[in-house]
This record gives sequence, C-alpha cells and structure tokens, in this order.
Amino acid sequence: MGGRTGAAAAVSAARISLRPARDADRPAITAIERASFSDAWPDSSFLELLSQQPAMLWVAESGGRVVGYWVGRRIGDEAELQNIAVHPDWRGHGIGRALLEDFIAAVCGDVETVIFLEVRASNHGAIRLYESLGFEELDRRRGYYSRPVEDAVVMIRPAGRG
Repeated sequence: MGGRTGAAAAVSAARISLRPARDADRPAITAIERASFSDAWPDSSFLELLSQQPAMLWVAESGGRVVGYWVGRRIGDEAELQNIAVHPDWRGHGIGRALLEDFIAAVCGDVETVIFLEVRASNHGAIRLYESLGFEELDRRRGYYSRPVEDAVVMIRPAGRG
C-alpha cells in the first residue's frame, strides 16, 4: 500500500497526509463517523478493524488532527469501499477525493480489480464524486438504510478504469 502520493498532492492546499490508522485515532474516527452518518458504526467496529492485519483503515491527517478516513477490503480481484467520511469542518477541500483515490490505489495496485460500494440515494455529492472516478450505478437496494429509511445505490468501478 505504499507509494500513494498523488492523492495527498491533490489536496496540498489543505496540507493533509494519508496513513494507516492507529488505535489512538479511534476517538477521532468515531467522532467523524457520528457527525457524518445517522446510522453510525460503533467504536467497537473500528477497534475490530484495527486488530486485523493488515488493517484497511486509513486516515487523512492535517496538523496532527484526523480529518477523514476510509475503510475497505479486498478479496481476490474484487474490493469494497465499506466506509469513507470527512469531518464536517474539512469538507469541500478535496479530502474526500484524496481518500477515495488512495483507496483505489491501495486495492488496485497492479492488479485488475473491480470495486463496489453502497451510498445513500440522497447523497448526490458523494455519487458525483464516485462517478468522477469511474464508478457507475449497478443496482439499488430498496430500504437498505435506516434512520431514515432510504435506498442504497450500489455502484461499481469496473476493472481497468484509470
């Protein structure tokens, strides 16, 4: 997962760095999660992820402060972006794009990889970001999300998208 400097360079104005998450990052990650999602993952989920080796939980950091993160997994030639979020105070600075590009680089490397994700149907900003990086709608899961109940848009980024 090394050598992913392009994403950090994309937000050089925000002066962020991307690195693997550490246990000490959990309070910040959990706070970002709760500020971002009405059906937030509990802290125990992040604890479990950090116990896995190698953990696929990365953070964006600025000035020693965690400002965003991504969670993903890869099995064979398929990967899933399980979660991605940016602290509300840091949105609109390209950090979400940097995190997403970092995830794509981490799971693709030199292997042709298909990537899947789910996003709330009302999250138009995220959908536009995903589309700008080669994702397209594959399906919908009716009533998938709770608080409030909402459809999930299942998106795919076919292998070979550059």
